[in-house]
Amino acid sequence: MNLRAALACLFLSLAAACSVADPAARKVEADAMANEARLLPLTIETASFDLYARIRTTGATDRLTVYIEGDGFAWKRTNEISADPTPLNPVALHLAAADPSPAVAWLARPCQFTGGLTARGCADTFWTEARYGETVIAAMNEAVDELKAQTGAAKLDLVGYSGGGTVAALLALRRDDIATLRTVASPLDTDAFTSVHGVSRLSSSLNPAENAPALATLPQIHYAGEDDEIVPAEINRRFLAHMGESRCTALVTVPDMDHHDWVEIWPSLMARMPSCR
Repeated sequence: MNLRAALACLFLSLAAACSVADPAARKVEADAMANEARLLPLTIETASFDLYARIRTTGATDRLTVYIEGDGFAWKRTNEISADPTPLNPVALHLAAADPSPAVAWLARPCQFTGGLTARGCADTFWTEARYGETVIAAMNEAVDELKAQTGAAKLDLVGYSGGGTVAALLALRRDDIATLRTVASPLDTDAFTSVHGVSRLSSSLNPAENAPALATLPQIHYAGEDDEIVPAEINRRFLAHMGESRCTALVTVPDMDHHDWVEIWPSLMARMPSCR
């Protein structure tokens, strides 16, 4: 099966049998929700892209929780790449809005909410084959630096939804200020992900599993849906197998949960913070 066609089938379930609003309408809807949650808008200029973010602080704190958005609307149909990856349903933004922590930020992926192909530095490879590539991860790392500076935080708690969790793990591998890592429905071993679905590996992307042992002492929880056919729990089991023995990791499989419907249960999951046993 062609990689593009297979990934389209995997990530288009939200768009199936419905009319997709244009990117401007998606941004208006997302902004309204973020404004209600008192998450203020911020555009961060990195070397490669202008990244869209939201941030809320309620006082001085030494910890900032950063939520990283999923892969978004990468494909219009099985043989047509989207011109704008702005998500139809920004799950990570919803999770951030529900977080009562003193300092919370949300970070969109390159070219989301900024104009897609018309935005600075954007090409569709950055939401398809190279979605976890060096250019993307370097830009996200720059943006996290800026969010940290905005709040004066010393330590970061990273939370990523779907491909945002893959990005979060890759960021954790290159930073020394990460206190905890939490991922939700995330393909943390990209080779396992493509293998499970019988497609070619993402050769233009980085794979967190290749350096997983370096994360063994980082407190982390990875949530997987029991009914998730896009990112089955087995993918994260393989990631943890690469990591080896660790007292700091937990894989939690949530019954009756698919890939998308995490927002309602997030407050109960959020209450559990990663720790080393």
